[in-house]
Amino acid sequence: MRGMETAVLEKRRHYRHNVLCAVIVAPNGHPHEGFILDLSEGGARVDLTPGWTPSQDMTLRMSFDVPDSDAITLETRVAWVAIDHMGLLFQPDQDAEIERLMEAAGALH
Repeated sequence: MRGMETAVLEKRRHYRHNVLCAVIVAPNGHPHEGFILDLSEGGARVDLTPGWTPSQDMTLRMSFDVPDSDAITLETRVAWVAIDHMGLLFQPDQDAEIERLMEAAGALH
Protein backbone atom coordinates (compact mmCIF):
# COMPACT_ATOMS: atom_id res chain seq x y z
CA MET A 1 0.00 0.00 0.00
CA ARG A 2 2.85 2.37 0.73
CA GLY A 3 4.01 2.34 -2.89
CA MET A 4 0.49 3.20 -4.04
CA GLU A 5 0.30 6.18 -1.65
CA THR A 6 3.62 7.46 -2.99
CA ALA A 7 2.42 7.07 -6.59
CA VAL A 8 -0.73 9.08 -5.83
CA LEU A 9 1.28 11.85 -4.17
CA GLU A 10 3.71 11.97 -7.09
CA LYS A 11 0.82 12.50 -9.54
CA ARG A 12 -0.30 15.64 -7.73
CA ARG A 13 1.10 18.85 -9.11
CA HIS A 14 -0.07 21.11 -6.28
CA TYR A 15 0.10 20.95 -2.50
CA ARG A 16 -3.33 20.36 -0.91
CA HIS A 17 -4.48 22.51 2.00
CA ASN A 18 -7.03 21.07 4.44
CA VAL A 19 -9.92 23.53 4.75
CA LEU A 20 -13.61 23.38 5.63
CA CYS A 21 -15.60 25.98 3.71
CA ALA A 22 -19.22 26.08 2.56
CA VAL A 23 -19.59 26.00 -1.22
CA ILE A 24 -22.31 25.56 -3.82
CA VAL A 25 -21.75 23.35 -6.86
CA ALA A 26 -24.20 23.58 -9.72
CA PRO A 27 -24.54 21.28 -12.69
CA ASN A 28 -26.87 22.84 -15.28
CA GLY A 29 -27.99 25.53 -12.85
CA HIS A 30 -29.26 23.12 -10.15
CA PRO A 31 -27.35 24.10 -6.97
CA HIS A 32 -26.15 21.65 -4.33
CA GLU A 33 -24.66 22.84 -1.04
CA GLY A 34 -21.47 21.25 0.18
CA PHE A 35 -18.12 21.83 1.82
CA ILE A 36 -14.64 22.13 0.39
CA LEU A 37 -12.55 19.59 2.33
CA ASP A 38 -9.19 20.37 0.75
CA LEU A 39 -7.99 22.83 -1.81
CA SER A 40 -5.05 23.32 -4.16
CA GLU A 41 -4.22 25.55 -7.09
CA GLY A 42 -5.43 22.77 -9.39
CA GLY A 43 -8.67 21.70 -7.76
CA ALA A 44 -10.68 20.83 -4.68
CA ARG A 45 -12.12 17.87 -2.81
CA VAL A 46 -15.78 18.58 -2.04
CA ASP A 47 -18.24 16.55 0.02
CA LEU A 48 -21.34 15.26 -1.76
CA THR A 49 -24.89 16.23 -0.94
CA PRO A 50 -26.85 13.10 0.07
CA GLY A 51 -29.04 11.89 -2.78
CA TRP A 52 -26.90 13.46 -5.54
CA THR A 53 -23.97 11.82 -7.29
CA PRO A 54 -22.32 13.58 -10.23
CA SER A 55 -20.75 11.65 -13.06
CA GLN A 56 -17.05 11.73 -13.82
CA ASP A 57 -16.05 14.45 -16.33
CA MET A 58 -19.26 16.41 -15.63
CA THR A 59 -18.72 20.17 -15.63
CA LEU A 60 -19.84 22.07 -12.55
CA ARG A 61 -19.89 25.71 -11.57
CA MET A 62 -18.56 26.16 -8.03
CA SER A 63 -19.54 29.28 -6.06
CA PHE A 64 -18.02 30.47 -2.81
CA ASP A 65 -19.48 33.43 -0.90
CA VAL A 66 -16.95 35.93 0.39
CA PRO A 67 -18.05 38.33 3.16
CA ASP A 68 -17.94 41.98 2.05
CA SER A 69 -16.89 41.05 -1.51
CA ASP A 70 -18.15 39.50 -4.72
CA ALA A 71 -18.71 35.74 -4.69
CA ILE A 72 -16.01 33.60 -6.27
CA THR A 73 -17.25 31.45 -9.14
CA LEU A 74 -15.10 28.80 -10.82
CA GLU A 75 -15.70 26.41 -13.69
CA THR A 76 -14.67 22.87 -12.72
CA ARG A 77 -14.69 19.32 -14.04
CA VAL A 78 -15.40 16.23 -11.91
CA ALA A 79 -12.14 14.25 -11.85
CA TRP A 80 -13.36 11.40 -9.64
CA VAL A 81 -16.28 10.44 -7.40
CA ALA A 82 -16.12 8.51 -4.10
CA ILE A 83 -18.94 7.48 -1.75
CA ASP A 84 -19.28 10.83 0.03
CA HIS A 85 -16.98 13.25 -1.77
CA MET A 86 -15.61 14.15 -5.20
CA GLY A 87 -12.50 15.63 -6.74
CA LEU A 88 -12.92 18.73 -8.89
CA LEU A 89 -10.34 20.09 -11.33
CA PHE A 90 -10.36 23.81 -11.99
CA GLN A 91 -10.66 24.68 -15.66
CA PRO A 92 -7.78 26.72 -17.22
CA ASP A 93 -7.48 30.52 -17.20
CA GLN A 94 -9.02 31.16 -13.78
CA ASP A 95 -5.84 31.93 -11.84
CA ALA A 96 -7.08 35.18 -10.27
CA GLU A 97 -10.28 33.57 -8.98
CA ILE A 98 -8.41 30.48 -7.74
CA GLU A 99 -6.02 32.72 -5.80
CA ARG A 100 -8.98 34.64 -4.32
CA LEU A 101 -10.59 31.34 -3.26
CA MET A 102 -7.40 30.03 -1.68
CA GLU A 103 -6.92 33.27 0.24
CA ALA A 104 -10.58 33.45 1.36
CA ALA A 105 -10.52 29.78 2.44
CA GLY A 106 -7.37 30.29 4.49
CA ALA A 107 -5.20 28.10 2.26
CA LEU A 108 -2.59 30.85 1.74
CA HIS A 109 -0.47 32.02 4.64
